[in-house]
Amino acid sequence: MNAPTAERTRPGSDPAEHGHVVSLLLADADDGLYKVLTTLRSRRWKVRSLRVDMSGEIGRVDLVVTRDGRDADLLLEQLRRVVPVVRADLC
Repeated sequence: MNAPTAERTRPGSDPAEHGHVVSLLLADADDGLYKVLTTLRSRRWKVRSLRVDMSGEIGRVDLVVTRDGRDADLLLEQLRRVVPVVRADLC
């Protein structure tokens, strides 16, 4: 008897298990990234991972922040107030 096989993910391999996954689109690449990181630090959000692609006119930042009991929508509102942020979404 052969049991059906299913693809299994390792515990801890899904970024969402570790925190809130946020995707941002930024204008003004370097200055925009600096302002986003400053906002995260000033609001004391702990960044678990960060991926940045600033190759085009609009840059993309994907990050995971630690779940600490605060509402993820609050984080999005804080990031949307940063001038260079064109779009902010939870994934």
